Amino acid sequence: MSHILETLTAIVADAWPLLNAPGQATVETKGAALREKLARFEVVLSEGPYFAAADFTMVDVVAAPIFRFFDSLSEKASAPFFEGLPRVAAWRSALRARDSVKRAVGPDYADRLTSELRKRQALLAG
Repeated sequence: MSHILETLTAIVADAWPLLNAPGQATVETKGAALREKLARFEVVLSEGPYFAAADFTMVDVVAAPIFRFFDSLSEKASAPFFEGLPRVAAWRSALRARDSVKRAVGPDYADRLTSELRKRQALLAG
């Protein structure tokens, strides 16, 4: 389990600079690193809906806010990072639909995040 949480920590280390990247080179580099780590999850994920099948675990708790970052972007901006990863996409969707995950942030979270990213001239913010 610790190696899974370490991978999620590494995903955050890739995701935040990716989300804030002002240029295409950083988007490509950090995006490739993110996809490589997400691909690791693709092969170990259960049949869902959560990381450990029906059980909502610490892995899901850590993953939910990471996925929320990408859920806040346009589909065009976020889709390339999840294409070809059907189990990861289903996991992301299940976490997005969970009531506790929805209630973890205010209804204006996506607007506030994208507004902040635009202020930073982040390429993915549109």
